[in-house]
Amino acid sequence: MKRPILATLAVASLATMSLTGATAANAISPAADTVAVAAPNAAAQSADISQLRQEFNEYIAGLDLDADTRAAAEEAGSSDDALVAAAAKTLTQVKAALTDAGVDNEWTSGAINPDDYKCSTTDFREWARGQIAQIDPASWDWYQNGFLGLSPDLLIQYWTLMKTPTNPHDTALGPNGANTNELARTFTNLQRFWDVDTSKVGLVSLDGKVLGPDASADRQYVYDGLSKISPLGALFLKLGVEGGLSSGRLNGFPGGVDNPMFSLNAFAIDPSHAGDSQATLETLGITRRVAMGQGILQMWNELGLGRVGGRAVMAHEFGHQVQYSDNLFETDITDEAEATRRTELMADALGTYFTVHKLGESLNKAYTLQDLQTFYNVGDCGFSNPGHHGTPNQRYRSSAWAADLVKSADDQGHILPSLTVADSFEKVLPELVAPDAR
Repeated sequence: MKRPILATLAVASLATMSLTGATAANAISPAADTVAVAAPNAAAQSADISQLRQEFNEYIAGLDLDADTRAAAEEAGSSDDALVAAAAKTLTQVKAALTDAGVDNEWTSGAINPDDYKCSTTDFREWARGQIAQIDPASWDWYQNGFLGLSPDLLIQYWTLMKTPTNPHDTALGPNGANTNELARTFTNLQRFWDVDTSKVGLVSLDGKVLGPDASADRQYVYDGLSKISPLGALFLKLGVEGGLSSGRLNGFPGGVDNPMFSLNAFAIDPSHAGDSQATLETLGITRRVAMGQGILQMWNELGLGRVGGRAVMAHEFGHQVQYSDNLFETDITDEAEATRRTELMADALGTYFTVHKLGESLNKAYTLQDLQTFYNVGDCGFSNPGHHGTPNQRYRSSAWAADLVKSADDQGHILPSLTVADSFEKVLPELVAPDAR
């Protein structure tokens, strides 16, 4: 029986997966926290929980809350155990909406044997680890965990989802908007390239500016929106975010709101493919879109792939929009890690088909190599993660296959139908993912 793979397993959560896995067990990324972080760790023993509970009770005491929200908040603050349990339940609820939207991935076991595959570090991972090393540990912990797991990272994710897409040329992308014109042109080109209706797909930037001193109204907009899903979650998130900002946690990030670790990611969503969360996302006014992270664009620029990296990532994300339109998330594969790998490698192929094609970005030989290097760099070793995107070698091979598909065509002025490209990819997928560590 075939089963649909929801958007959560289909989106390119590039930074998260490139920093995690068997060879990067100690590396962490902004989106890598899971429901488990709501449980108290070694640094949050009973005394710390009691202090958090006191702060929470003092906080809600001064708020004008409706009866139901106050009752839920008071119940959560009635004991240490109740507070931890409420945070865990709330985080699960909030993450479910983000996961269904395709913004985040949760960790479960899979069937892929990492011993069968070569999976080493990449320039991308090393660059990101270097960025993390410069961040004050207390500030990084705050960004990841906030109030028992309701973290500032969630605020940034929701803010990105709730932004209203504008004209692509009005969406500032890259350091000081350096990539705006090029990526706006690429986005427009993508909309006309594929044989599916993507006219409703918008473009937004993913950045950390919502944490800035002049963005309090934007943050409140997110809290108000989140309260429609979970009033208690909105209280937890606001307490954690605003408390950390007031205590100067942002100062621990070099560059403040422009620190690339706030936005080292990219994703694509379609609320109509968000499963149980479709109604919730539509209630919040969230629409179909591609989100491009400022951090990931800065990273490509600093690694010398700036002329191609951003376009390759955008083409990959837009490939997911093609998959949404063509219902290509349905598969016979039952293992979630392998199913997601299929979807992601297909998006790599769709992206490279566009960037290399004469009627797409028409990359020359040198830039085509950079396109392949881009996908190699974002490969991951999270073999058992349901968000596994493929090893560096697998991503490189999928991209190279698509480039060859373009170059070998008799008619260089003809664009193959998206379903034809997808069908051809499905036939070679076993070869692309075959073990390479023999």
